[in-house]
Amino acid sequence: MAGCENPFLVLKARLVAAVFFAIAAGLALVFSTLGSLDLLPFQGDDPILGPLLYSLVFIGLCATILLAMRRLPLDLAALLGPVPRQLAWVQLLWLVGGVFLFSLGAFQVSYLGLSLVAPGLVEATLHQSLLLSADQATAPGLYNGLMLFSVLVVAPITEEFIFRGVLLHRWGVKWGVRPAIVLTSGLFGVLHSNLIGLFVFGVVMSLLYLSTRSLLVPMVAHAINNAIAFGIDFLAARPPAHAIDTLAEFRSSWWLGILCLLVSAPWVLRYVAYHWPDRQARLPYFINQGIGQGCRP
Repeated sequence: MAGCENPFLVLKARLVAAVFFAIAAGLALVFSTLGSLDLLPFQGDDPILGPLLYSLVFIGLCATILLAMRRLPLDLAALLGPVPRQLAWVQLLWLVGGVFLFSLGAFQVSYLGLSLVAPGLVEATLHQSLLLSADQATAPGLYNGLMLFSVLVVAPITEEFIFRGVLLHRWGVKWGVRPAIVLTSGLFGVLHSNLIGLFVFGVVMSLLYLSTRSLLVPMVAHAINNAIAFGIDFLAARPPAHAIDTLAEFRSSWWLGILCLLVSAPWVLRYVAYHWPDRQARLPYFINQGIGQGCRP
């Protein structure tokens, strides 16, 4: 019976990782070659390469997975799930706001400790910005537009598809739903350089997917979270604002991180505790298909 085929027995995490590194290495080689031949409209160290390569790598990875789905076969509609018709959007906004505050507080507190052992790394991180001015990039308008697209469109769609869509199901089939949530969220936190904050973010996105059976919900929540970050970065870059960009200022503002954690932790952790799945919980893909996740080809 075709409906009993389990594509996540074949679509393994190491294959996803291998494709990711292959695409990244291939694009790096292409851009390096074009740069050496003076065929690029910008220099090899231009900041625009950051969002450009990010978008190309993650779009390429998702496209490769989608092509592989045709042979597995994997039901994309079941993976995405239904469009939510009665979702409490106000509560979702509050939840995303709480998770954002928690991530901000976790960043502040964890990087405060990191500043004691690696002050240069922390100071370099503080100087990073999503938006660049004319003296920081050759084409700031193009860079900022591409960064906006990658942060608000590419990242929410591709990252949720890969982490919550593919990896959560793969590791859920292999080890169970609970370990899959922890593993995918931990990997998500490591790759975003904010282990605690983005780990919790990943857990909440996983629970949103599990409770709604719709991957569209964490995609939208992810986009809202990134929009908040983008908006704060935009306001901080305006002339009246004063961003925290020195190590001394960062250390002296330690109380902001504590305050963010104290304010956000109760309702974020309450959401996690309330929606934490049972050991035998079924994954959204199989619920949407109406089959058991243990089905084999």
